Amino acid sequence: MLNQHISYQTFLEQQKQSRHKLTLYTLVDGLEYERLFRNELIQDKNILPLFIRPNNKEVAFAGPWLIDIMQVDKNVQNSLLQLEKTYSSVTWLISILRLDYLFNQLENQLHLRLPDKRNALLRYYDPRVLNNLQNVLTADQFKLFTLNINDWLYFHNNHYYSLIRGKL
Repeated sequence: MLNQHISYQTFLEQQKQSRHKLTLYTLVDGLEYERLFRNELIQDKNILPLFIRPNNKEVAFAGPWLIDIMQVDKNVQNSLLQLEKTYSSVTWLISILRLDYLFNQLENQLHLRLPDKRNALLRYYDPRVLNNLQNVLTADQFKLFTLNINDWLYFHNNHYYSLIRGKL
């Protein structure tokens, strides 16, 4: 149940301390979701695919999806909790941003331009990548990357971590 999950408990604690309204989101790897449940995520006002550019729109089902977890039904919530324990493919974000603003921020951060002018995809929605992100980014890059994100939790190697605070 979501209300017993570490991300929800963290969200409640941070909401008590914040002057601003916070929201709990999940970022989900659509391919792993489809692999486990044999069903694709379906876009609606609370479930948005981040692959929206012409070069990746056709595979949106397999890319990252941003979900306003408190606005979806319990079946979706429970499926994401199950997915998190089965595959390394769910992260939890606490933010002051509305869904559409966080969506824009995250979608822009997916796409990188390498020094040799090639394009690359930053798979930050994968906990295995997220776990090493602080070692890859400079302090300024990390600050920009986590702008307006109060916390970013993920399950990796049988432990919960906060991108901001480390191992929980």
